[in-house]
Amino acid sequence: MKIDLEGIEPPIWRRIQIASSQNLWGLHNVIQVAMGWTGSHMHEFIIKKVRYGQTDDEADELNEFYGVEIKEESEVILSEVMHARSRFLYVYDFGDDWRHVIKVEKSEDVHEPLKAWATVIEGGRNCPPEDVGGVWGYLELLEIQQRGAKNSEEESFLEMLPEGFNPDEFDLEEAQAAMEEYYAE
Repeated sequence: MKIDLEGIEPPIWRRIQIASSQNLWGLHNVIQVAMGWTGSHMHEFIIKKVRYGQTDDEADELNEFYGVEIKEESEVILSEVMHARSRFLYVYDFGDDWRHVIKVEKSEDVHEPLKAWATVIEGGRNCPPEDVGGVWGYLELLEIQQRGAKNSEEESFLEMLPEGFNPDEFDLEEAQAAMEEYYAE
């Protein structure tokens, strides 16, 4: 699968391999690790106009309030909802509205026992930090980083970037190690 974060150029993307026996909850966690997100916000998948996410009490109240039907993501196996060349949307952090276009590029039969696994194959550019205000906030943050802060408000905003943050770098080995650590837990 290829995961592209919408709205930022040059693109921020990851290419992953994941077992089709995983459920959508597992894919959510893999995306979090691959992109460098923390998983601290709500999310949803939109596949063929059907919304999938968590259906706990808090989510149910929100969905009822907004008149949205969400199907429980942990009950949906990837092989049931996607195939080679499928394309769907993953939205993370409804406040910042990080939209990821996910494309299933290839599907292979693997003749081994089903197991939960995934790996990051390649990627491009660093993922934005959490809670920066979505695409527009991140672009403003990069502009301030490039020109330097003009006031204390901009200096505080810059503190959201990890030390030495380079938006153009992506560390594949670090992403693969994070995925291995996730599966070791």
